[in-house]
Amino acid sequence: MHLVTNLGDLAVLLPASLGLIAFLAWIGRREDAAAYAAAMVFCLLAALLAKLAFAACGARHDLLGVESPSGHTAFSATFYGCFALLLAPGHTFGRRSALYGCAAALVLLIGVSRVALEAHTAPEVVVGLAIGATSIGLFRVLRVRSEPLRLSAQTIVRLSPFAALYAACLLLLAGHWSAEPVIDAVAAELGADLRLCRSAQVGSLHGTARALPNALRQRRGEPLIARDGA
Repeated sequence: MHLVTNLGDLAVLLPASLGLIAFLAWIGRREDAAAYAAAMVFCLLAALLAKLAFAACGARHDLLGVESPSGHTAFSATFYGCFALLLAPGHTFGRRSALYGCAAALVLLIGVSRVALEAHTAPEVVVGLAIGATSIGLFRVLRVRSEPLRLSAQTIVRLSPFAALYAACLLLLAGHWSAEPVIDAVAAELGADLRLCRSAQVGSLHGTARALPNALRQRRGEPLIARDGA
């Protein structure tokens, strides 16, 4: 499950996305590069804002089972879905269906892995899927022409450095860094300082913010900081 979930890791997909944008611009597909860049930025901003909103107002959304929407699911849906859209035009209906089916299956597997690893709940994965689907829709709208991406020998040679970058990030970076603790800390402070979601207890927000340094220290193998009164 860890290998599957790493396919949706920000440390893997962000460099891969930047590489895809550079590759598309390099082969003269600047409109596609701009469309994917816009979809990627939208996905990242939407996921970040959703995480901040749900984390700051977590106590109000307990019935929904959502505290932090799955960024893995959102970004993987955007990356693999848009890549399938780039490859599909010009092929038969059967091949297009196979491409879309493989992309959808991979994204669903990543979502399932997040639940299996207890990193997210099923509703959090659904919210991530919604963000990713919206990003794919934006990509389709912004594409002026749906020209097929021909994988000729020359194109494959040009693509190989970016494929190597993807593999290197997957092997070396995946699972070693997460933005979640930082996002949770910022959300807790925003909820407390701006008095957001008044039904939530401000004290619990501050408690979450105080607990985060211990989580970071534990990941680093450092001694934990004792809480007040402990």
